Amino acid sequence: MRHRLVIGALVAVVAIVGLALLFWPKRMAEPPPPPAAGPTIDEPVVEHPLPPPPVEAPAAPLPALADSDAFMSAALSELIGAQPARDFIATPGVVRRIAVTVDNLAREKVPVLARAVGPVPGSLTVTRDGERIFLSETNYARYAPYVQVIAQLDVANLAALYRRVYPLLQQAYGEVGKPGQYFNDRVVAVIDHLLEAPQLEGLPELEQPSVYFRYRDPALEARSAGQKLLLRMGPANAAIVKDKLAALRALIATAPQ
Repeated sequence: MRHRLVIGALVAVVAIVGLALLFWPKRMAEPPPPPAAGPTIDEPVVEHPLPPPPVEAPAAPLPALADSDAFMSAALSELIGAQPARDFIATPGVVRRIAVTVDNLAREKVPVLARAVGPVPGSLTVTRDGERIFLSETNYARYAPYVQVIAQLDVANLAALYRRVYPLLQQAYGEVGKPGQYFNDRVVAVIDHLLEAPQLEGLPELEQPSVYFRYRDPALEARSAGQKLLLRMGPANAAIVKDKLAALRALIATAPQ
């Protein structure tokens, strides 16, 4: 099982999700179009439109996307603490890394050089029963510092930060190959996907065809990068992450207008 995958990616997901809902204006119902003589081009459909943000004092202008690292580092330090931000968040290109990481958590792999958070320290630990190999429970402790950060995230603060930086995230999402698509829709879809990760009974069995381990069960091995990450951190840690994601989803996933 190859990943030294970013659990911090889930920190990014959680942060982004909390951000998502409050920036987009509410989508207004449109009257039926008049009969057209020629073909028409439909506007992109927003699956999860966001309510308007609360009235508040105007914020200072955001930096340009290319110059946003210092701003994001300060904002994330305030959100999760200066030390975790230094230890976990990968630079340079924080905003682009978040966009790429979130988009790929529901896919087979998150590109190593584009991950939003550095690798989990240590190596994958296993136990052996004769010729059979199982994931070891001692592996779960590697993820504890990251899960602790996620558990302590405040949804209101996440929402405020997301509203603040959403234009940068949307721009980055378009620039990494998703023009015309709404980043919030992708965030909600990724959360739904992560919440569907199975809860295993007992330790999963592995095999080692070469250098890296993989799940012996083909159905588990076929899971996405994000779902495998939840499996590797163990059921207790995964439950904390899922609870936070579900709470944030309830805040940001509005019904289509």
